[in-house]
Amino acid sequence: MERAGAEDMGDEVERKGLGTPATRADIIEKLVKDGFVKREKKQMIPTEDGMKLITILPDVVKSPKLTADWENELTLVSKGEVAAEQFMSGIEAMVTDLVKTYHSVSDEHKAMFGTGKGGQEVLGKCPKCGADVVKGKFGAYCTGKCGMNVGKALGVTLSDTQVKSLLQGKKILVKGLKGKKGSYDAYLIPESVQEFSYTKDGKEIKGFQYKFKMEFSQKAGKRG
Repeated sequence: MERAGAEDMGDEVERKGLGTPATRADIIEKLVKDGFVKREKKQMIPTEDGMKLITILPDVVKSPKLTADWENELTLVSKGEVAAEQFMSGIEAMVTDLVKTYHSVSDEHKAMFGTGKGGQEVLGKCPKCGADVVKGKFGAYCTGKCGMNVGKALGVTLSDTQVKSLLQGKKILVKGLKGKKGSYDAYLIPESVQEFSYTKDGKEIKGFQYKFKMEFSQKAGKRG
């Protein structure tokens, strides 16, 4: 019975269609960009995050029958057999119900996506806004876009390991810091977050950065 039911639904979906080729192409490109699908020659393969996403989505959202039903009803709207308002009110009611039922994601499900958006490695939590700090193409950055500079310390670009330690409140050894008398090495201990600003192309740009306490030792001293 279950197999027969699935075959009937598959036939129904095939008859109604699953959107235009342009719509499908846009959806595929977004899935690839966000790291849920990857291309392997002529095949589209779900990534680990893609498979995890499928497991937590409500059944109605991931069913191809939903899109097929919408396409079929849009055809009826274009023929004047169904009112556009009726179609939109049905979608509004469904979305409202989904939001009420699935208004939040459990901690267990959040933990499934520890690699961050699009498969990026999560280095820790932003000390300014609490959002994920991830490893990006040009260094670490806060996904919350709060203006917190987490990828550099006193002008020196930090490694992933250094960023992780700072986000955990630990001190780090930074080499090649610039001073009036030359470069030097020092341990930097994060104390708080402070606002900073600078001028670029005549405009004042504001942001946030760590306020550090500096510590020297025999292994981290000044160099002439």
